[in-house]
Amino acid sequence: MHVNKKRLGIAAIILILLVATYYGFLREPSDFEESAARRIAKDCPRYIIDVDFDPDEKRIEGTQEVIIKNTEMVELTELYFHLYPNAFKTPDAAPFPKTEFASAYPDGFSPGYINIKKVTGVSGPLEYEVEDTILKVVLDKPLKPQQQIKLTLEFTEVIPPSYGRFGYGQNTYNIANWYPILAVYDENGWNKDPYYAVGDPFYSDVGLYEVKIKAPKEYTIAAGGSLSDKKQDGAYNIWTFKTGLVRDFAWVAGSKFQTASDMVDGVKITSFYMKEDAVYGKKALEYAKKAIKFYSEYFAKYPYKEYTVAASDFYIGGMEYPNLVMIGRQFYNDGDLLEYVVVHETAHQWWYGLVGNNEVKEPWLDEALTEYSTVLYYENVYGRKTGQRIYEDFIYNPYRFYEQSLGRLPGPVLRPLEEFSTWGEYDAIVYSRGAIMLKQLESSIGKEKFREALRFYFRQNIYKNATTADFIKAVNKATGADWTDYIYNKMLKNTQPLQKAA
Repeated sequence: MHVNKKRLGIAAIILILLVATYYGFLREPSDFEESAARRIAKDCPRYIIDVDFDPDEKRIEGTQEVIIKNTEMVELTELYFHLYPNAFKTPDAAPFPKTEFASAYPDGFSPGYINIKKVTGVSGPLEYEVEDTILKVVLDKPLKPQQQIKLTLEFTEVIPPSYGRFGYGQNTYNIANWYPILAVYDENGWNKDPYYAVGDPFYSDVGLYEVKIKAPKEYTIAAGGSLSDKKQDGAYNIWTFKTGLVRDFAWVAGSKFQTASDMVDGVKITSFYMKEDAVYGKKALEYAKKAIKFYSEYFAKYPYKEYTVAASDFYIGGMEYPNLVMIGRQFYNDGDLLEYVVVHETAHQWWYGLVGNNEVKEPWLDEALTEYSTVLYYENVYGRKTGQRIYEDFIYNPYRFYEQSLGRLPGPVLRPLEEFSTWGEYDAIVYSRGAIMLKQLESSIGKEKFREALRFYFRQNIYKNATTADFIKAVNKATGADWTDYIYNKMLKNTQPLQKAA
């Protein structure tokens, strides 16, 4: 008992240092942001990850320390982590629709996975089990409410030749959803959802990260968070990144990267791109600058000091992570498409990043809001006429074509990932139909009232995971009326053909 207290004391000291360090990676937060951040930071997981990246062998090897506090009202006898790389083990399990397999693996399939070598707690090695993409760690004694524990995990990974979130292509290594991340424990218990082939099958709490990556010196690392140190070690560089409160940490490595950076409202924005894509790489920087500025003014300030846009071998298009977005290189030859994708992924920094949600059970909450926010950007930056054109060309008309070609009524917006069989269906329903419904809601209650609702929704849920009920609460608060039935039954559960909102 005495030894356990001593080690928990050491963990508490580490926590204090990490929380103190965290504030160095925020940009002058508002009083509200700082208050919310302090409340969350004292209880959130803290990850310290140290890895060697070997692009020749397509491997990552390292250790992860994670300090976990039991914030529940029950004792925890086991902890669960997602091991997303294991979804890439076999062709049957790979998280891509079969119709897109050739695009995901243009150079052929070979497996990717993560191997957990050892898990150690405060008193020594712990028992653990791995089943597909889930790691269960059995604690040697129950973790009581408000107690915390430090675990050390040793692991190796094989990177697959996948043009997806985790994998490598001709130019980049996309290293996302790559480390053991603590599963969310909520009112339903531990969330142990699989890595679905359609949608973004992720659900995580915010944490604090310090990530050290040893890589061959010819490689450049684009990552979420701020680069706190970079030093040479023979033929390698050791990159150290630290974050504020974020719900994930991802990075992209490339030996051909060039960069362009600029500041906007205290945020350093960097675009990583290939030499041959320089014209569009610099355009991506300008689009990101405009998006960060607009959303900071319209919703709430972007609270971090850095934001990175990285071109990557990513066939799906774009993918959001905190402080970092991956943009498929296929867009670096069309300024209009590139801007749309960069702006959409930047909006995710607010809807998914700062205000989280269960993307498996309620994916509409971030995707529909982000698509709606993309239209807002065009309306406000370029004018209503341009915004209307974007809305029609990218959202309404494609959805109407989908609806008319379906031959049946579409399903509702409010449904989990497991009920979507194709990306086409998911895009049409969650992105487009969801955004159309939000435009209709905006038209019904007024643009300024809806903006007020979204700002309230943000303030109440920053650094948390919000639900549909939280969204409705915000609308009701802003309008002084009860929109519950309308939002649930006329919007989210409605399957009838839609009319175009103004």
